[in-house]
Amino acid sequence: MKTQLAVLLCAVTFQACAGITINATRVVYSGKEKVASLNIHNRSSTPYKVQIWLDAELNTSRVGLPIVATPPQVYLSPQQSAQLRFIYLGGGLPGDRESVYWVNIQETPPAAVGTHTLQFVVRTRLKLFYRPPAITTTLAREVQKLQWQQNGNHLRFTNSGPLHITLVNGTLIDNKGHLSPMRNVMLRPYSSHTVMTTDSTRLYQLNYIDDYGAVVPIPLQNAHAPASG
Repeated sequence: MKTQLAVLLCAVTFQACAGITINATRVVYSGKEKVASLNIHNRSSTPYKVQIWLDAELNTSRVGLPIVATPPQVYLSPQQSAQLRFIYLGGGLPGDRESVYWVNIQETPPAAVGTHTLQFVVRTRLKLFYRPPAITTTLAREVQKLQWQQNGNHLRFTNSGPLHITLVNGTLIDNKGHLSPMRNVMLRPYSSHTVMTTDSTRLYQLNYIDDYGAVVPIPLQNAHAPASG
């Protein structure tokens, strides 16, 4: 989940921001259900306008997306909550693998009284994974089949399943016992990804993010080396 700040009005003092809390860090939309939902809550003492929209992972256009967010805008009084719903309109998404979109939740506080204020719009982005009804496997099961293999300074991960696998908080170790972080990576369905390392390092620790946003360790003895060739 990512949060961005956009300055609307610059001046002298600062108005507190990020008054909206979200009950999840990702949305997993099962195609067996008509809708997926997400709850938001205004924890602050001031009202907020909240705008919600989706965009594609590699394209910020909102036009023609097969999944819509409703309501697109909501006003939350202090300590008020709301439920956001995501509806698949049908058509356009593959039935043999997950699709991923960004959910954008943008919160705007009321304009402050006076001119010597600094007002912020806060936009939080989290991923929505649409899982078609034909897919019966689970993320935990697909992680067990995850393959990785090191060849020199190339550490190659292979995801042979229909779900996205997000690898986080990985650690590499060199032949002197020194640890270094591995950058996070999201493996798309039926794809491979190569991480650049050094000849003297090997994978020491690896985790993935489950459907609930929890960071789960991956036992390294589960490694399956893909066939060469």
